[in-house]
Amino acid sequence: MTNCLVVGRPNVGKTMFCVNFAEFLGLHRLEVYYQLPDGTTRQRKYDIPSARHELSGLGLHKTRSLQSIQLDLPGGKGVRKFTLTDSTGLTDGIHPDRDLRESMAQTLAELQQANCILHMVDLGEIVKTGGLKPLGELDFQIAELGAYKSGYALLANKSDLPEAKKGMQILREEIGDLRILPVSALYRKGFREVKEYVWRLV
Repeated sequence: MTNCLVVGRPNVGKTMFCVNFAEFLGLHRLEVYYQLPDGTTRQRKYDIPSARHELSGLGLHKTRSLQSIQLDLPGGKGVRKFTLTDSTGLTDGIHPDRDLRESMAQTLAELQQANCILHMVDLGEIVKTGGLKPLGELDFQIAELGAYKSGYALLANKSDLPEAKKGMQILREEIGDLRILPVSALYRKGFREVKEYVWRLV
């Protein structure tokens, strides 16, 4: 089954995207499979409002393991199944928290294996810093990796912001022909385009 990994820095909107995208595809309840860095697994069921409240938030590193949802993707006359995997936010340098280092290492290992990489960035931060590279090496390196993978797309989140157009222009100048999909994880903008992109991969 195709695995779409959502990856990026902390608080760029990865978890909100995953929950709202699952709802966009027709789910009213989520069965989330947690794959912990120590190799153990567990699962938990949520309704959509509970998932938004408990899984996403403004605190740094609320997601501390891989969190997967199996989804049906309707299209044409058929349905295709895939796994959408949320991940621990990545940071530059070596994090002082050992548990978070292990969670980030888990995310990086999954990044090498995933069939589909949905790399999320915050357009507001792109405008503030002037691009991926000024933001830090991390996002630029993920984008460079994406250039060698057929299943890579950069999700430019917060496309509802007034400065989003400028942020998109900066990204296009910086990463050239790589696929960029403007989205709003909160307001579900651009989800149809993400669905069409994922459909071609699964």
